[in-house]
Amino acid sequence: MATSSTSGISSEISMDSFLTLFVTQLKNQNPLDPTDNTEFMSQLAQFSTLDQEQQQTGYLANINSIDTASLQLDQITMASSFIGKTIKYSSDENGANDKTLTGVVEGVKLEKDGTVSFIINDKSVPISYLIEVEDTSTANTSTTASTTTLSKSGEKK
Repeated sequence: MATSSTSGISSEISMDSFLTLFVTQLKNQNPLDPTDNTEFMSQLAQFSTLDQEQQQTGYLANINSIDTASLQLDQITMASSFIGKTIKYSSDENGANDKTLTGVVEGVKLEKDGTVSFIINDKSVPISYLIEVEDTSTANTSTTASTTTLSKSGEKK
């Protein structure tokens, strides 16, 4: 349970603080007019519920962080498979310029905002700009080139 503070200092009450206040309230109550037991139990139950909710929120935040890290790792792994390959990519996210560029993927980078980018000609190109990958492989003495087209969602066409 959080209380408001005019000084701006965080004043979140811990379970220990709550129990100390609870025991003090019990010690200092009027013996001729004691506080109803159900009120005490209600306060304790409310604080216990709030404490459990805060713990669950912390657990969910940790799970979300793990999921985000896992997704980033998957994207880095996928993007790394394109190193050394020639790709075609849009010059902007929406393709509004309708300008298609081509370059060899030199590396992969995790950006500060958590997105993954290709490094092409020392510039970051978000993987969402990818249009097409040209896979060139050599079989014996002949060279074979094949092209795989990917949609914006990453599905092969």
